[in-house]
Amino acid sequence: MYNAKNFLIQKPHCIDQKTPAIQTLSAMSSQDVEALCVTEDGAIISIITAKSILQALSKSKDISKLTAKDLSFDPCPTIKDDSSLINLLPKLNKYGALTVVDSSNSILGIITKSIVISAMIAHAEELEKELATAINCSSDELVMTDGEGRILRANAVFEDNFGVKVTSVIGKNVEELEENKIFFPSAARLAIESRDTQTVIQIHQDGRKLLATATPAFNKDNSIFRVIVNTRDVTRLSKLRQQLEEAELLKNEYKEELIKLHQDYMGRSDMVASSPAMLEIIRMAKKIAVADSTVLLTGESGSGKGIIAHYIHSCSKRSEKPFTVVNCGAIPENLIESELFGYVGGAFTSARKEGKIGKLELANEGTIFLDEIAELPFNLQVKLLHVIQEGIINRIGGTKDIRLNLRFIAATNRNIQSLVEEGKFREDLYFRLNVIPLNVPPLRERREDIKPLVEQIIDELSKRYGQHKYFSAEAYKCLENYHWPGNVRELQNLVERMMIVIDSDEIGINNLPRHLLEPCTETTNKSINYTTLQPLKNAREEMERQIFSEALRTYHTTYEIAKILEIDQSTVVRKLQKYGLKTSHINPAST
Repeated sequence: MYNAKNFLIQKPHCIDQKTPAIQTLSAMSSQDVEALCVTEDGAIISIITAKSILQALSKSKDISKLTAKDLSFDPCPTIKDDSSLINLLPKLNKYGALTVVDSSNSILGIITKSIVISAMIAHAEELEKELATAINCSSDELVMTDGEGRILRANAVFEDNFGVKVTSVIGKNVEELEENKIFFPSAARLAIESRDTQTVIQIHQDGRKLLATATPAFNKDNSIFRVIVNTRDVTRLSKLRQQLEEAELLKNEYKEELIKLHQDYMGRSDMVASSPAMLEIIRMAKKIAVADSTVLLTGESGSGKGIIAHYIHSCSKRSEKPFTVVNCGAIPENLIESELFGYVGGAFTSARKEGKIGKLELANEGTIFLDEIAELPFNLQVKLLHVIQEGIINRIGGTKDIRLNLRFIAATNRNIQSLVEEGKFREDLYFRLNVIPLNVPPLRERREDIKPLVEQIIDELSKRYGQHKYFSAEAYKCLENYHWPGNVRELQNLVERMMIVIDSDEIGINNLPRHLLEPCTETTNKSINYTTLQPLKNAREEMERQIFSEALRTYHTTYEIAKILEIDQSTVVRKLQKYGLKTSHINPAST
């Protein structure tokens, strides 16, 4: 609310009361002021305006005998500093200027008519700007009419809804627009007729439904001052609501999927190790966990690389965030890109219309474990390199950058360095993955871990099956003498099989499969002379060659060989090719 203080001129033009009238008038003219303050000993005692001058001249025709005091008002017109605009305007119109006093009647300054007018014009312009901004920034259509239904204002949404320029409807009556089928029925017309708020549904020519609400505003005499019409596209709102519901369902679906993935991939965070080799691995894993550096785990299939990866995650600052596993060798090549990066709705023919979040995005803030990284298609290796370096992905078919915060752990049972040399794996990606290399030794090189591992597996299976069984000392000795080509995974499967099929509480040596009872050196001694020292790598490869040679004689498909050795079928094919073992008796259609 405006009051006199808002228009105060604190340092007005002043003149001493004894100044001759001619000189006073000359000062007012030269300074181009509406009012001149008259002072006595420096203090304001009154004011001079055009009206006060006319009054003085009407009383005395000899201006040469008049002074500034004679030209001023007597008494001096004053107004309290807290007086409202409504109260000060009549006095301001009468005198042209007023002195403003405080509660103790001390003069604070003056106000003039032109100052008030200028301030009110500026205020009116600001209000106009605010009103126009409020109307035009509304996401709904807003139309304002007068009490007769003539349109005074409309925003740009009106043009979107009805395809008619705002400038072409300003000043027209809503009844005319009704007749021209611009909109029908008119909510404003109904509000004017009923003198109450009206809400109607308007059908657009393109089939859209518009919900229009008209609210009348009244003058003091109860006549209608303005009608405000708010129109909203109901069809668009319905679509938005449907999209919101779908997004909510999708969010819940992804949340459930994320929880499931988290539960599926948690694995064991407790490590079992007695051998010096595994104790060193655990020491290194704890040390690695505190940093976010990329880790490359190498080692034979089934040796426990996944458990080590999760152990690193569980010891890191990301332990409360997702640990997501992607087996690059188990996902078809035409699907792995969408599995990793996700896609937007309609990105390809079979894509879900709501799109899909990729595993990389699901793992955000946590750890992504890329198992069998060597099987990643060459064309995707450069995309993965970009994600590791920049931390940014794009869903398939999308253009929006999605920034991620991930810790990468990769694993392979292949010699990636050899693949790099052969041009089958990108060298730059290899260097990015191989920041911290960690080789997990096979089970045959850490036989001290076999008994603790068996005891842990039995403990877990006992809770699952409600049975309490144990291996005899002779059985443990046999397990420790076995070469375990399938490593820890083969050991887990064997123990579970024994828990299920053996009726007695004790699992003895006679309960073990025959291939565990036969000394594994009986066959290999025919070709390997252990009394002659040779490079350990050569001895390992010869043993591996003989294992695959024996498997090839016994089984008819590479799938069967992969199953019994508990490795991937692609690994079987690769190993047979590596050692030059013929597969002539295998049916190509069933390999």
